[in-house]
Amino acid sequence: MFSISLSILPVFALLMAGALCQRLRFPADGFWGSVDKLTYWVLFPALLFNKTSQIDFSNDMLPKYTIILLLALAISAVFVFICTGLAKTPAPIASSMLQAGIRFNTFIVLALAASVYGDDGLALAVLGASVLIPSINVFLVVSMMLMHGPRSSSGRVNSLPRLLSGALIRNPLIVAIVVGSSLNLLGWTPMVFISDVVSMLSQAALPMVLLAVGASVRLEAIRSVGMTFVLSSIARFLIFPLSILGACWWFNLTGLPALVAVLFGFVPTATSAYALARQLGGDAERMAAYITMQTILSIISLPICIWLSQLYFS
Repeated sequence: MFSISLSILPVFALLMAGALCQRLRFPADGFWGSVDKLTYWVLFPALLFNKTSQIDFSNDMLPKYTIILLLALAISAVFVFICTGLAKTPAPIASSMLQAGIRFNTFIVLALAASVYGDDGLALAVLGASVLIPSINVFLVVSMMLMHGPRSSSGRVNSLPRLLSGALIRNPLIVAIVVGSSLNLLGWTPMVFISDVVSMLSQAALPMVLLAVGASVRLEAIRSVGMTFVLSSIARFLIFPLSILGACWWFNLTGLPALVAVLFGFVPTATSAYALARQLGGDAERMAAYITMQTILSIISLPICIWLSQLYFS
């Protein structure tokens, strides 16, 4: 486990460096917000495009890999719905619990896969993200519309087609995945000049995005969230990975694909969940607390969870 901790340490060192820079307001106020936009709109899409344009889609393992991740997503969502239904949780809190339970921080997953399992692990993590990012976005938009109705917390009336187009068509990560995969399947990659430029941008993506994620952590957002945080974290850190482990056993998926798949259940929820909570009427302040607390918790839990998964699949 010591070697795993050493592999993960650079990832969390960058997260803490970003948090420290934000705390010290270095290099300037508003700087990390701009970096966050740069990574979201340019660097991370470049990484996703670069990897999806190179993935071998003829691998027989891919259908199993896809089904396992989607099955874990469904089981975790059902768990949250049962918990919020039994506790009669108000819709804004329930939708934030749902996001905290099923969303994952894509940036941390890819950084961990690259750090612990190398380029092959990163390619598999990109494949998993390609499956889960569109699925989770569509599922959350539809679920939150049903939970809150068409009117957001700001009083604005939302329409499902407009929200779905925003979740899919206007999402740069999904666009990069679709374009990269399509060009790959058509046999048009690598592309002269374009592939080289995208490859150079993708090399800067992971370190910059980890700094930006660290800078987005807000310790002052932590409140007395009590049992709602516990239940959503059980869904995120226990139900999701256990579902993946069980499905891997059922479908006889072992080795590196299984180890990378289970990473999606070990990382904290996505920082973008805060924006969706504000947009669709969720409890945004509670969502910010979930994000911060899960990120801190994962620093302790990740080395242990990765070590246990390696023992299980070996």
